[in-house]
Parts: sequence; structure tokens; C-alpha cells
Amino acid sequence: MNRSAQFVFGLLTLLFCCCVSEGQCATGLNPHFSVYTSVTRDGNNISTYVSISGYTSVPPGCVMTTATHHVGAENKLNNVDHWTYSANGCPTCYFSTSDSEAIVGVPGVLYPWGWDATSICSAVGQVSNSGGGGSLPGCTVPATETTALDGRTNTTQTNFNQTIADTAGDNFNGKMLQEGDAAPATDGCWWPTAIAPKVVGVTGGPWTVAGNNVSGQLNHWGWDIIGNTTPIIDDYRNNGPSHGITIPCTQTLHQKMSIQCPSGAWIPYTPPAGNTITVKVDHALVTNCRYDMNGFQCDPISY
Repeated sequence: MNRSAQFVFGLLTLLFCCCVSEGQCATGLNPHFSVYTSVTRDGNNISTYVSISGYTSVPPGCVMTTATHHVGAENKLNNVDHWTYSANGCPTCYFSTSDSEAIVGVPGVLYPWGWDATSICSAVGQVSNSGGGGSLPGCTVPATETTALDGRTNTTQTNFNQTIADTAGDNFNGKMLQEGDAAPATDGCWWPTAIAPKVVGVTGGPWTVAGNNVSGQLNHWGWDIIGNTTPIIDDYRNNGPSHGITIPCTQTLHQKMSIQCPSGAWIPYTPPAGNTITVKVDHALVTNCRYDMNGFQCDPISY
């Protein structure tokens, strides 16, 4: 082949490559990006996180000599929009960026959250995109509460140790809990001259989650001490029948549990009927029970 023929062939090859412009590569670009989002809450502080990382494959024949790529992460919490972008780089470079935001929530308020993650080519525009969002409660409260036996006080009173949780895996340690009455109590063991006052409602608390008597246990609170002391039980048994009290007798309470939010407001987390607490005094047995949101525990005590 002579030199003139070689020159013509080379020119044709050059023309063929240039006909696939950077802009015409749009349908051939293949993005390989991973997007990660998370929400972290500790009962009042709301933290959101968005990240994107990966690269883009450029098909053979697509010449991108002047194009640059970069990625962006959007974190829009409570309608305040934040975008974080990576630096520009080559079309096939590896990119990553992330954005973190945080607010202190107010109980009873739902905070909108939206996120987006995108990769962008200077020549063709957006290469990949994904997004989503929802609403986040301003003050999270436990969704579950389970009860365990944890020893006794004064022989006939039971120490109950509770575990609280929610579906987001929130950390409630350090939060304050208190009890109240979801409904009036009933006392089938009392008469006017009994040594103990009539049971009309719950008494106790407040408790610090992972504090008080269950220090160091994640999302635990207690003790919730339930039952009567031995002198009171002796009075019920020895003197109750002569005052119209039938043994066994039972006391029933309806416990409403609440958690304190940063504003100072107490938000109930138990169902409207509350937790049921029963104390049964029989001739030789005392049974203290706590029926919580998700089950119950009873402690039969021989006395």
C-alpha cells in the first residue's frame, strides 16, 4: 500500500471515531453506584444520612476526552435542602460523597424528610438518580415494653425490670419515665380500719431509663416494685374476714406509662387501657403480676 492510500485510510478511521460524540454516548453509559440512607434517633434528636459511591462504565467507541463526572447527595430534612457534591473527575473514576443533617424534634410533630442521590456527566447530564423519603416523628416513644422478674424487696414485693424498644432501634437511655392511672384501681382487700390505705392508683417513679436500679442496661427501666409488705398481708389475712373481706382477695391497678420529651412534655406510650397490675393475697401464697404491652410476668411467693 502506498503512502497516499495509508493517509486516506487513517483519515477515514479518524472520521469514524469522531462521529460518536460525547453527547451521543448518553445511552451507552453504564452507572455502577450504591446509595445508602439511614435515620438515627435517640428519642428526640433526629439524624439523617445519605451517601452515594461508585463509578460509570464507558462503552467502546465512546470518546469522552473533555467530559467530567461527579456525584451528589441531597439530604432534605424539615424542608431545609442540603446538597453535597464530589469533585469533578474522569468519566470512569470512582466517586463518593455523603451528607448528614440533624435536628431536635418536638413531640407531636412530623418532620418531612427527602433524599436524592445522582451521578452527573458534563457532556450528557444526569447518568443515574434515585430518591425517596417520608416523615419522621419529632419525639419517638417506645412501641414495645416487656417485663422480667428481677428479685424481691421486703420478702413479698416483686422487682420488675422492663425493656422498652421501637422498630427503629432507638436508644432511650437517659430518658425519664413516669407512671399514672389509665383507669381507677380496685382494692378487694381493704376495709376502713385496715393498717394500709385503700389502693386507689399507682404510686412510684419517675425512673431514668438504664438508671435507678437497672443501671447499665440498654433500654431498661425499673424497678417497678409491686406488692404489699408482710405486715399488710398479715393484716389482710388475720383481720380481713371479720370485716367482710374474702381471702383470697385481689387489688387491680391500671398503669399508664409516659416518656418525657425535650420540651418537657410527657407523652404516653402504653395503650389507652394501660398496663394491668394485680396483687393477689391467698392464705399461704402471694402473687404479684404485671401485664405489660406485650405479655406478662407473675411472681408467686410462698408466704
